[in-house]
Amino acid sequence: MQKLEFSYTLTEKEVYDGLRLSGVYRTTGKRAVVETAILGVFCLFFLVSYVLQKETFNLIMTFVSLGVLLALNLVPRLDMRKQAKNCHRQVKLRLYPDRFFLETEAGSQSVLLDGSSEIKAAGKKENKLLIVHIAGGGLLVIPLRAIPEAIRGQALSFLLQGD
Repeated sequence: MQKLEFSYTLTEKEVYDGLRLSGVYRTTGKRAVVETAILGVFCLFFLVSYVLQKETFNLIMTFVSLGVLLALNLVPRLDMRKQAKNCHRQVKLRLYPDRFFLETEAGSQSVLLDGSSEIKAAGKKENKLLIVHIAGGGLLVIPLRAIPEAIRGQALSFLLQGD
């Protein structure tokens, strides 16, 4: 059975981008835009109401809706930054046609390439990432730059065979 091996070190930005693009945190998309727009409208409505009527309730609700708006948009981004700083960045992969073995500071894990783990390509052309949602929980980010040029085509065919 053919085996491909490579190791890499993730940068903090690659981990952050992997978390952002994985869909684990809902900071983009229609839902986030709608929630942000609704809270923005509420904030503006209460602010205008306060200016026109000078009622304390409207001022308090302006700050409440502004606080929720900021929390909705900042908390996930701050948590992704924290996760990116504290994650296991040293990764070693042994890739076979039907599975791969992953080694990090946290330990070793075997992942089947039978479609049970979702693998998708994401990111911009110069910073392309493969994001693996491991069945049973877990996330693996494989930057395209980490796969040696000599084996890149074969490694991608193994990883993306279900797509």
